[in-house]
Amino acid sequence: MEQRVTTIISHIAASHREMSRILGTHRSVSTQMATIASDIPDSHPNFEGVGMLQEQALQLTKNITAYLNSLANLEEAIAQQTEIVMKEMKDPEDEE
Repeated sequence: MEQRVTTIISHIAASHREMSRILGTHRSVSTQMATIASDIPDSHPNFEGVGMLQEQALQLTKNITAYLNSLANLEEAIAQQTEIVMKEMKDPEDEE
């Protein structure tokens, strides 16, 4: 039983590492986009129009929001999986 729990924990850890790697990539993209956005002048921008500028700002906001939501989902998944494992470790004699 303990071996089974250890195997489950190792699979969960591998899953979390992969999710963290994906989130790290999203973080990198969001950081680069934010850096680019900070280089935009505050007044009289010389772009193809205000509409294009607004669209890019909206896209940046969506990317950052998606990244933060992904972090929240990862945290929730870790909590749920840890809860299951802890219950399994607490009551190992129930399933034997």
